[in-house]
Amino acid sequence: MTAQSLTASLSKLVNGDSPAVRRVPLDQFDPVFGSLIELSSDALGGSIVDTSDEFFCTADNLLKVPPSVSMKGQFGPNGALFDGWESRRHNPTYDWTIIKLGALGEVLGCDIDTGHFSGNESPASGVWGAYVPEGEKITEDSALWTPLLPVTPLGPAQRHLFLLPSASAPVTHLKLTMHPDGGLGRFRAYGRVVPPPAPARPTGEAVDLAYVLNGGTVTGESDQHFGRGANLILPGRGKDMGDGWETKRSRGRLGSGKGDWVVIKLAEPGYLEWADIDTLHFVGNFPNSAELFGISSTEECPSYEDAGWTQILDNTKLGPHRQHFYQLAHPSKAWTHVRLDIHPDGGVKRLRLYGRPQSQYPDWSALVPLPAPSAASNSTANGTSTLSNGASSAAANKKTVPKVPAVPLTPSAFAPYGSVIQSYPDERSAPKEIKIKTVNFGTARKFNHLAPVVALPPPEGVPQGEVNLCVFRSEPQNGDGRDEVTGKAQWEVKVLERHEFSSQSFVPMGGKEDGRYLVLVALPGPDGQPSLATLRAFMASSAHQGISYHPGVWHHPLIALGDDKQDFACVVNESGVAEVDCEIKWFEEGTVAVVQEV
Repeated sequence: MTAQSLTASLSKLVNGDSPAVRRVPLDQFDPVFGSLIELSSDALGGSIVDTSDEFFCTADNLLKVPPSVSMKGQFGPNGALFDGWESRRHNPTYDWTIIKLGALGEVLGCDIDTGHFSGNESPASGVWGAYVPEGEKITEDSALWTPLLPVTPLGPAQRHLFLLPSASAPVTHLKLTMHPDGGLGRFRAYGRVVPPPAPARPTGEAVDLAYVLNGGTVTGESDQHFGRGANLILPGRGKDMGDGWETKRSRGRLGSGKGDWVVIKLAEPGYLEWADIDTLHFVGNFPNSAELFGISSTEECPSYEDAGWTQILDNTKLGPHRQHFYQLAHPSKAWTHVRLDIHPDGGVKRLRLYGRPQSQYPDWSALVPLPAPSAASNSTANGTSTLSNGASSAAANKKTVPKVPAVPLTPSAFAPYGSVIQSYPDERSAPKEIKIKTVNFGTARKFNHLAPVVALPPPEGVPQGEVNLCVFRSEPQNGDGRDEVTGKAQWEVKVLERHEFSSQSFVPMGGKEDGRYLVLVALPGPDGQPSLATLRAFMASSAHQGISYHPGVWHHPLIALGDDKQDFACVVNESGVAEVDCEIKWFEEGTVAVVQEV
């Protein structure tokens, strides 16, 4: 059969005998495919299993996240180079490649992109699907293959979007063909992830309800100029800015209260307690700040203007190139969707929303609060946090006070309470306002103005005093006991203090590389007394991090951990009048909170 007769017969097949497969214009991509998951992407874990021929270019290029790029004028040992998959000429039948999807999924459509192939593109391609049990293999001629897209004519150097008449049965593998041979730049299969079945009995573990492999989906966004919103819920932390969500520059919105947003439909309704907003790789284009809202809605993508949106994370400043862990408000409410607002624009790599499904825990009051996630657990791709303290009703009924998990100390999370004093080995991750200079004749780097030294006017009749540079030698305190469920060390909060008219800074001296200490803080309420709703605990590194409290911030005395005493250099302004310099608030035993080690 000649190429012309092949194309004619395929055209008749698609346009005459198979009208149910619909070609989608490129300008309709967002309304048709925008809320679907790219099941074949290597960012989701898609991979090439087998290929008939890849003489010029390997088939794994098909699954890359960025669009195909031109390599015109570049040559390798076998000929001209292309960013895609290209086979030899003169195949008497057809070439094929087998793709293992990143997740079990229902396929609804695909994008077959001939990239920069013109004159050597695939004249036609088809797609088949199959379900292959874990651990088994499939061959090109297997009887398991079911046709999804009939062999369809293609054009050179262009994208071809196809919408299937209905979702396929759940499949693990796809077969993509080229008739008879040629090249393709990219292949993207769009659909819905089929999440794993819920455990027969609740485990109590924290579940990332936004995670794509758990069934979360992105259903809307204000802008995705540089990177799709759906990238936020992919596995792991990715490899560069290309697999994050990044909006175009807004030009003038800073300070206006307006920003960009993305809506995530959770895998199922659930109670949320923790968020991880990760700006990895975004070092000069991360958002200035972010906030989160939850809603319970039957809509696929609730309107931005819907009155049901409830703020679960206050507008909080973000930093570059790192994870930000936040405890969320309203943990007793079950949400179906979460909206991330960024101000004014920028890029976010991943968003993790940790909680527990309402279906497994209809009685929220029986739940024990979740501990904080950690950087280690959040960099994995399993969508769960192993740092669970269980959900036993018996254990919950024994608790008499809230448990405050100690989250990793970061400048943005600590900002309401004070400043973090540290250097940044990767200077791109330093907050923008920190000025870094080379000093000492090129032998040192200086990180300027990490924390203000503040001395406010004291009450009338009290002397202004002077700055006291002193050293605290702290005895190790490794807990008042251990949690019955997790076995983690915990400390009961019995006292808080504040320095109303002075900042107070602590910098560890000679801390061990793996040394840690606990920082416990609370903001003053309208009456000046500790607002226990703002009580937070942070785990700091003795080797790399110091802290400085804002004037008036309530705090617990530093809790040194380990086997040895720890020395801390301290800077504070003191008048010499003890009750003015340091106000102390004692609490009755078992009435405030317990700090729990991560």
